[in-house]
Amino acid sequence: MDELLLILTPRDVERALAERLREARRARGFTQAELASRSGVSVATIARLERSGQGQLSSFVRLCAALDRLDDFQALLKPPPPRSMDELRRLSGP
Repeated sequence: MDELLLILTPRDVERALAERLREARRARGFTQAELASRSGVSVATIARLERSGQGQLSSFVRLCAALDRLDDFQALLKPPPPRSMDELRRLSGP
């Protein structure tokens, strides 16, 4: 079973994403230079993202694409469920 991850602050999220990015790169057997070549993101940017979790969202998304991890965003991008029957009817249309 997956370990429960309790994230308390935005900085905690940055650190967790940095760790996951590094793990995904290593799992694919890529060096930072290889990932840079595949993604178009500089080695310096990859190193900074893996070290601190700080960088541009566009760079992070390009790295995820190069690591075949874009599907991981599906739950995050899913619209929230309707909060009421009225909202459900409104979303369903005429």
